[in-house]
Amino acid sequence: MAPHAYAIHRLKPLLLLASLASCANWSSAESLAVDWLYLANNGAWVARSETLNATETRVRLPVARLSPEQFWWQTELAGTRLSWSSPDPRRLPTQGEAVNIRGEAGLWLVRGVSASQLILQQGKTVRYWPQSQWHLLNFTTLVDTPFELNVIQPQTQNNRLFYAWQDSAISAQVRYRLDITAAAPKLHQELIVSNLSEYDIEAPGYSFAQVPSPPQIMMRALSMERAQQDMAQPQSGQSQGVPTLFALEPFNLAANTHLWLPVAETVLSRLARQYELQWDSRQQGLQQAQASILIESEGLLPDLAGPVKVGVFDGQAALLDSYYEPGQGAQATLALGQSSLVNLTSAMVREGLWRLTVVNRSIAPASIALTVSHWNGKQSQKTPMTLTLEANASQEIKLELGSGGQLRIVK
Repeated sequence: MAPHAYAIHRLKPLLLLASLASCANWSSAESLAVDWLYLANNGAWVARSETLNATETRVRLPVARLSPEQFWWQTELAGTRLSWSSPDPRRLPTQGEAVNIRGEAGLWLVRGVSASQLILQQGKTVRYWPQSQWHLLNFTTLVDTPFELNVIQPQTQNNRLFYAWQDSAISAQVRYRLDITAAAPKLHQELIVSNLSEYDIEAPGYSFAQVPSPPQIMMRALSMERAQQDMAQPQSGQSQGVPTLFALEPFNLAANTHLWLPVAETVLSRLARQYELQWDSRQQGLQQAQASILIESEGLLPDLAGPVKVGVFDGQAALLDSYYEPGQGAQATLALGQSSLVNLTSAMVREGLWRLTVVNRSIAPASIALTVSHWNGKQSQKTPMTLTLEANASQEIKLELGSGGQLRIVK
């Protein structure tokens, strides 16, 4: 095990704040054995347990800091107390250490330290660095104190401690691939597991549940991506009314890796390109259609939402991006955004009479769901209709305002 952990410091007036690595005094070559890994799209809860047989036990965690919201614990026996303290890396650089000035190349040697200034030297150049500019300096120091939990029992007894902490560097997300080029189109569901922490993980199993509206997590710019390795394919489940994925087989999840795990493959019985247009009598001019793909299967589609990559690779386009939301069991719609190839142009011919021109400039027939509406002063009257246009074709529709504020199609 490594004897020290390194921290990068940035000087602030009167004190030095450290930006610690996520693993304090924990060797990246040493795997962390855990009881279970609870994955989510905004992080993971790492669950462990310890046997207590003394009045005071110190339990080391591979983290640099922790907040109460990121920690959970309980013991079998009552009367147990728990506390923790983070390593305190605040100090000034000492004489002989090297510092870096933000925005400048090279290192500067610290020749002198006082409460008001630092004396820096680079070759024959000497600079007197005032306290007001300390925030522009960075330096590396050793942190000898690991992050520890202090568990105290009222007496010597055998007890069991269960605890878990949340690590945003470990996460997972459900993603989909839609293969539309095969004779039988397929929707592939995958679970991408990311461990961007500094430690490997060994566990007897894992589970995944989605968290609504996860916060954005800053990940490292560089990380190693590799295929499935040492992690079992998950199966679908439920917990407390929430759809989940889980696996009951032991695994090893190495630090700084992404794993692509296949979950399910659904053969689609129907795949149809659709367009949607909504027109209101107060509108005039050009309007582009919203494109989507309708997918259906003989059985149920997956229960978990996630981004979808639609593979095209036809020599012109590679991929289309969408988002899968569970629909009506065996049916779902994948939105593709606006399409400039299918549009509607509207113009008022006279008061109470409009002319709509729907155009399909694509090279394939288009099924278009058109909804026209008119506000009669009390409520909006909506009339849905479905149009089918051949490739490179158009259709003109005349709408007249009839009695009762209803729109009707003029033949």
